[in-house]
Amino acid sequence: MTTKTILITAVCALTGLSMLQAEETAGAVTAIQQEVVQQKLTHPFFQDQPYPAWSQMTPQQGVADTRAALAKAYERIEAICRITPEEATFENTFFALNQASDELGQVQGYMYHLSSVMDNEELRNAQEGLIPELTAFDASIVANEKLWAVIKSAAAQPWVKELSPAKQRFVQQTVDSFVDSGADLPADKKARKAEIERELSELTLKFGKNVLDSTNAWKLLIVDKAELAGMSDDWMSKAQADAEARGFGSEENPAWLITLDFTSVGSVLRDCEVEATRKMCWEGQNTIGAVGEWDNEPVVARVMELRSELAELLGFKTYADMTTHRRMVGGGDNAMAFIDNMAEKVLPAFREECRQLLEYISAKEGRNVMFIDPWDRRYYLNKMSREIYAFDPEELRPYHRADNVVNGMFAIYSHLFDISFAELPSACLEAGETCPEGVVEVWHPEVKVFKVTDNKTGAHLGTFYMDLFPRASKRAGAWVMPLRYGRAGENGAPHDPHLACLVGNLTTPTEDKPALFTHYDIETIFHEFGHMMHCMLGDTELQAHCGTSVAWDFVELPSQLFENWTWYPEGIAQYAVHYETGEPMPAELIEKLQKSRYFMPGTDNMGQLCYGKLDLEMHMNYDEKFKGKSLDLVTNQLLDSWRLPMSVSAPSFMRHLTHCITGGYSAGYYSYKWAEVLSADAFTRFKKEGIMNPATGAAFRKAVLSKGDSKPAAEVYRDFMERDPNPDALLQAQGLIK
Repeated sequence: MTTKTILITAVCALTGLSMLQAEETAGAVTAIQQEVVQQKLTHPFFQDQPYPAWSQMTPQQGVADTRAALAKAYERIEAICRITPEEATFENTFFALNQASDELGQVQGYMYHLSSVMDNEELRNAQEGLIPELTAFDASIVANEKLWAVIKSAAAQPWVKELSPAKQRFVQQTVDSFVDSGADLPADKKARKAEIERELSELTLKFGKNVLDSTNAWKLLIVDKAELAGMSDDWMSKAQADAEARGFGSEENPAWLITLDFTSVGSVLRDCEVEATRKMCWEGQNTIGAVGEWDNEPVVARVMELRSELAELLGFKTYADMTTHRRMVGGGDNAMAFIDNMAEKVLPAFREECRQLLEYISAKEGRNVMFIDPWDRRYYLNKMSREIYAFDPEELRPYHRADNVVNGMFAIYSHLFDISFAELPSACLEAGETCPEGVVEVWHPEVKVFKVTDNKTGAHLGTFYMDLFPRASKRAGAWVMPLRYGRAGENGAPHDPHLACLVGNLTTPTEDKPALFTHYDIETIFHEFGHMMHCMLGDTELQAHCGTSVAWDFVELPSQLFENWTWYPEGIAQYAVHYETGEPMPAELIEKLQKSRYFMPGTDNMGQLCYGKLDLEMHMNYDEKFKGKSLDLVTNQLLDSWRLPMSVSAPSFMRHLTHCITGGYSAGYYSYKWAEVLSADAFTRFKKEGIMNPATGAAFRKAVLSKGDSKPAAEVYRDFMERDPNPDALLQAQGLIK
């Protein structure tokens, strides 16, 4: 199902059991709900409050609230089933179905969020224990012939044609979601579908646990400073503090700790002059999802087998067809053609860049190098870039104080979209503590909270949390998660405020310096803030269409578009001042940054295309190319001509690519490059009219950010650009084609 009610949330994978189990679980849930009501318990996971009470959201409470929410959802579904054709309206059928599991979507969304930012074994066990009940609910929706009959009958009523375009679109989306989820399948196939989805849910949880646990398990302690030659003072200070925090070293006898957080190990692979240290770090990265009890290869194999069977069961040739047939790309074959065509255009430049890099390394090492040691790749690319542009990216860091970056980013989008940002007082509470009035509770002391206001109307558009720094209990990467979209107002009133969170793992402060971001950190936060603006500026007739609830291969357009402001003087001027002197970043340093932007663009593109290629191949041709074979071997054979020539092969990145196994990018990783093409094209309008032009910003807000999924993505894009996308826009911007 694709509606919010039926799928619950994009981050909660609901699966299924047999129909008998579904009925038994429904009865059990109803009994639990009656007990909950009798005890007059509160439900912090879905209480009707502006902000969540995170300290009350214990794993045990999550279980209780999930069951209470399930009972509410079952009761509402039963009420819809009693609607006769004569009684049916949009409100008591389609809208009621959309709202039926509001509480369930919220409690599961909050549990998923907490597992992403404050992971612990108790929470994992609670989530895993709920799988049978959650999957039974999903199975009951698909299997509910009375519900499907009501929806089909209502969709055929003449009053549907009198609805607004957004409501007509939602009616069709609801019908499509039932069909796509197998509502018309015979009973035996519905039962098998439920079994497949139950097992997939268990497997994806295991995959994510293996990635997190293996990431946290690896650490490298360095006691000889010479082994870290080339590392910056800031990095050394942070690594020493990390070591001391874990009981290693002291001021007199320092030690330095390297972890698999990207800001730690990634910096070593880029900057450390000692090959042996780089090699140990590269080998450490290769343990993620690849060793001992955390080996994800059998998990990936089973996931692919089940996804292939599921797609066939639902009448699709491949799983990629199943996931993409209602997206912009329109099918798996089209997605593969997009990736292959991009690669064909990029390959000539990529091969020339390979030749140049091998020549560079040969000159540095005084020997004829035919293959690159993989632990040397980032190191030599970085050195080569520095020499070509006479530019060390570390020169930027003193101008990138975290607070200035955030405030400057706010200034840019305040100007473009006529909105204001204000930090709200916040507090991290212990269980049992009461949150003071006027204070917003957060889940960790480092989390900040910001309110977004429309300057013209004074309306409170939304609030978001910002959690920027790494910790052991937080999963890697950066993301935005909508926590709640505000309900649309009636009779012209503004919608209720939206709620979302922005999470990252960016460079942390040290004892003697504030957090000083790399340019990559800044790109990351601007990227995620594009998603946040999509959430905060959503203004749709229906809550289900709001914000990032768009076609999956369109969702990255705002995020990738917003990265551009980190490369242009007008954007950089808003945040880049020296953290000690207050001086703005010199023009010559900005010029060097700009010139370095498209260093080795062929290599950069091919790296991204490799991810999209493997993802699609596995979801389209698993039986033919992968089944019964080594995942690592087949990955390397498949991508050999698409990658730099390496002396040693690494384990397949599909062992730890959570996007494609536990996230929403299964058979969808192509969409990063797809949206990058769209964003490069859309940015041509900003460049033409001025990247700080508020009129252009207002047009983008109105045409794209506010509309969400209330219109087809292609139509939304045309509303802004007044034409279809230019498929060559990205490669033209990078100078790879004319």
